[in-house]
Amino acid sequence: MTRTGTRATRVITIAALVFVLAPAVAWACPICFGADPDSATGRSVNWAVLTLLGVTGGVLSGFVGFFFHLLKRSRQVLGNDAAFEAAVRRGQPGGES
Repeated sequence: MTRTGTRATRVITIAALVFVLAPAVAWACPICFGADPDSATGRSVNWAVLTLLGVTGGVLSGFVGFFFHLLKRSRQVLGNDAAFEAAVRRGQPGGES
């Protein structure tokens, strides 16, 4: 086992022991235990979750768009641009929609 693997194993073991021996550390926040969802804290947690989902979705959409861009450029370079455009018109997986 490498030195990095040994350190990672040690960190995971310590984290597991903390959660097993001190479960209060692993408890969820009060919002998850049924606090008033109409309070200021509840609304802010809801907005925080929606913001994080939006950022994650935006980044993933950027990756998908970039891969489609790479696919199109590689087909253009290889001379298969007509096949790509035909696939786009037919809505097949090889083309953008």
